[in-house]
Amino acid sequence: MQAASLAVYGDAGRRICDEAAPSGTGFSAETCLRWEAAFNSLELPATRKVLLRVGFALGRGGGALSTLARLARLYLGGTVGGGGQYVSWLHISDLNRIFVRSIEREAMEGVYNATGPCPVTNAEFMCELRCALKRPWSPRVPEWAVRFGAFLLRTEGELALAGRRCLPERLLEENFKFLYTNLESALADIFQPRASDGKIAEFGLRPAD
Repeated sequence: MQAASLAVYGDAGRRICDEAAPSGTGFSAETCLRWEAAFNSLELPATRKVLLRVGFALGRGGGALSTLARLARLYLGGTVGGGGQYVSWLHISDLNRIFVRSIEREAMEGVYNATGPCPVTNAEFMCELRCALKRPWSPRVPEWAVRFGAFLLRTEGELALAGRRCLPERLLEENFKFLYTNLESALADIFQPRASDGKIAEFGLRPAD
């Protein structure tokens, strides 16, 4: 089982991308293509291979969501760039269930979009994030500021400015049932206080996903 990325589809705009959609162009897409090519080049006739193109996983205690949440808490959680770029998200619980399913189900093989069935635009995502954190409207972050910040962080601005509207077509065809298909409820679950958080914080540990 190999974890790949939906970035292979490039900046797809409003085009819906299932597993049969063509790959995109640019640094991120090219990196993904080379990654997948290395995986596919392995000749393992006795081994079932599953390649999961993973979307934006939402969980506690790490990942890109933690960075966005930190900015939102500081009243800097505005729409990124134009805001029309799509975010293909899924709850970490659903991603873990897809991992387990890939291992246990002999029928699974080949490429799967490991993402939720309800992608949203960046503007919608940031609005829901602010609501989940009880923060008011924040001004839009212009594209130049995103690129400058990415340069300082030594990362790619396209990670925030590019988007893709991906669907888990093969998982849906195989009757996989997502626990979270609504972004509001997914974020509410992630950010709600947990009974164990107090003791975890007391010992200086990080809440687990």
